[in-house]
Amino acid sequence: MALFGLLLLAAIAALVSNRSKNAPFPEEARLLATEGVAENASWQPVIRAVSGLDMALVPAGCFVMGATDEQLVEAQDSCDAYYGAFGCSRDFSDEQPAHEVCISAPYWIGLTAVTNRQYGSNSGPGSGSMRRQPNWPRETVTWAQADEFCRARGLRLPREAEWEFAARGPDALIYPWGNVYDIELATLRKISPAPVGERPAGASWVGALDMAGGIAEWVTDWYGPYPAGSVTDPTGPLSGELRVARGGDWFAHAAFLVRTTFRQPLAPAYATTSVGFRCAGDFAPSTP
Repeated sequence: MALFGLLLLAAIAALVSNRSKNAPFPEEARLLATEGVAENASWQPVIRAVSGLDMALVPAGCFVMGATDEQLVEAQDSCDAYYGAFGCSRDFSDEQPAHEVCISAPYWIGLTAVTNRQYGSNSGPGSGSMRRQPNWPRETVTWAQADEFCRARGLRLPREAEWEFAARGPDALIYPWGNVYDIELATLRKISPAPVGERPAGASWVGALDMAGGIAEWVTDWYGPYPAGSVTDPTGPLSGELRVARGGDWFAHAAFLVRTTFRQPLAPAYATTSVGFRCAGDFAPSTP
């Protein structure tokens, strides 16, 4: 697994280097992205700058969204071990039913969460005394602020299904790197967020970084129950009171908190040092 991570990091570095040299967009990647993939290994990361942000291309495809019964047993065990005598009060039922989701068209997703440098400022007063760095994820941001940032660049927040597909792929991995928890691959800290991209070996199958830990990330969807059957390009409930954040956060020091299926329902106005965002965007087949 460590060797895979190093190879993936090298591939990402090469792709970013090629991007900076205005390399032609690989035609085989364009075709495969549009046709779709049936397994993670069929795809090699494609990284480009889109609207000033480094983005990873996610091909079309189908996957199982949500957790199986067996996966929830493991999550419950992790939660019980984490809380010990205090008891685990987390209800994981909102991760079910596990159901097939098909993504009909390729799309871009941020290589990392949006940083302080990209956002243009650090988080505001009342968010602690941390000395924030330009390459830390921008946190203490509401859903509306995250949405506005992405839209101002012709982008958008990812849909919840898009976020999960970019994190786990057709193989429906429990963690971005595989099905076995490894604390060394999750982006974790104890007193502050980590710089983005700190754990490249934990990248997802499309090359997206920090999708387990790092910062909890707003997605477009209103929070609600999953459908029971197969769906294509789901957008979530039409309305609601809570939005969804994905990916755990920098203080999520337990396996159950950084699984690719983990959901956090949050009030849209909620803002704290553990919540940020990454942008997404539609893929134009004519990309040069």
